[in-house]
Amino acid sequence: MAQKDLPLKFGVAFLPGPPAEFSAWCLEAEGLGFDLVGIPDSQSVYRENIVSSTLAATRTERVQFGPMVTNPITRHPAVAASAIATLAELAPGRVILGIGTGDSAVHNLGLRPAKLAELREYVTTIRQLLLRGESVYQGAPARITWKPPYVPIYIAAIGPRTMELAGEIADGVIILNGMLPENIEASLTHIGLGAARAGRRMEDLDLWWWTSAAVANSRTAAVESLMMSPASGAKHLAQVTTDGKQIPPELEPAFHEVMGRYRFDQHQVPGGANVRLIEELGLVDYLAERMAIAGTPDECKAQIARAQEAGAHQFCLLVASA
Repeated sequence: MAQKDLPLKFGVAFLPGPPAEFSAWCLEAEGLGFDLVGIPDSQSVYRENIVSSTLAATRTERVQFGPMVTNPITRHPAVAASAIATLAELAPGRVILGIGTGDSAVHNLGLRPAKLAELREYVTTIRQLLLRGESVYQGAPARITWKPPYVPIYIAAIGPRTMELAGEIADGVIILNGMLPENIEASLTHIGLGAARAGRRMEDLDLWWWTSAAVANSRTAAVESLMMSPASGAKHLAQVTTDGKQIPPELEPAFHEVMGRYRFDQHQVPGGANVRLIEELGLVDYLAERMAIAGTPDECKAQIARAQEAGAHQFCLLVASA
């Protein structure tokens, strides 16, 4: 079955705030029929991810949930594997583990994101720990001495090389490259190349498109409410390189400036310095079109239909939780 012929599914992600508030949002998401709750991991700007994930495990009954995403820098693979396996004991069959190279969680500690080789080793180590209880990580033994359940591992990917790695070794992919048809088609191509390299099929991978979302009485109002998230997306697209990321050549200098001036201490702050930065650089309209589903209900439906026609069918919608 072609990707565009698959049924639509929707997840929701909200930044983990105070426990009572976060619990209420998890209950609301399940009650509204969402299939997935994604929980960002950034210890310096949000509440603790694993504690928040435990609340999701105990306060919901049906939805899948888990870190979207953690990283190889702030959590040793044995720590991450033990935590995620314990969550899976609380909520069997409902937990996923998203892993990326590291963003605000890393930068706010003055550290650098993982390189692709480090991401590969990290994912491989966690999988081995979950499957057989032992592995070697950075030359040292890593163990879990109790029998953990297996949890599907997803890689968050933006650029071509990360997408190919995800297609090669992950159970699923969290795709942050954008919602324009050319972004979706490029993502599917690169994930498919990685899958083919490992003798895998695209049908074996669970693909989720990550995008910010807002519904309002007008597109202008909807876009204004969420621009802190596309501002983060601009920084993602410029990180390391803009090669292969479908950025119009005339906009590439502005994207590089976002990366150089991005305020990680104001990550996802509504109306903050990062929003003012993309306004200054004239990127708002492009980012809203590429990195968000925003507008009236009919406009949002049309944007989803366009993405579905291009091959996306599962969407994790980042929404403001306050």
